Amino acid sequence: MREENMEVTTNINRLDLIKFNIAVLPRMRSTYITMLSIAALIFAFILWKHGIPNSLNNWFALILACIGGGVIGMLAGVIISFIFILATSNENNGILGEHNYKITTEGLHEKTKANEGLRKWDGIQEVKVIGSYLLLRISGYLFHVIPKRSFLSDESFKMFAEASLAYWQKSHNKANSADAKNLRG
Repeated sequence: MREENMEVTTNINRLDLIKFNIAVLPRMRSTYITMLSIAALIFAFILWKHGIPNSLNNWFALILACIGGGVIGMLAGVIISFIFILATSNENNGILGEHNYKITTEGLHEKTKANEGLRKWDGIQEVKVIGSYLLLRISGYLFHVIPKRSFLSDESFKMFAEASLAYWQKSHNKANSADAKNLRG
């Protein structure tokens, strides 16, 4: 792995944000927890309002209402989130526009119109490829998103993604080894 070749410049746009969210949301546990929470609230409300169902058809309707309500509630939340994300994202806050990413043994270096910084590998929670995006999760819902289209070839995207994953794994294996060593005392 040659560090000097591990750099990419990308231009993040609003469509990337939408595609990224659509790709990630079905894979996040919180999506299903939210749907179940909404369904449970609907279940409790219907029981409170109408009492315990007295027939199989009423139970079926209750369960269907809960499932449908959970899905519709989650979709409504996603749409509202999209509106806020798209309305507040711009080049001045560093979300949209040109991003220069460079990976080194030290971490992920990012430079935009709005900021410049280093995220050490220990501070990155997850590195994975989903669809045509390399995702580096910083926290629950905060990601660095690097589209495959930013690379000259699929092979260069693959090399960058594999190098990122290797650096991340190496860093986290050291951290896990240090934690285990500290536990042994």
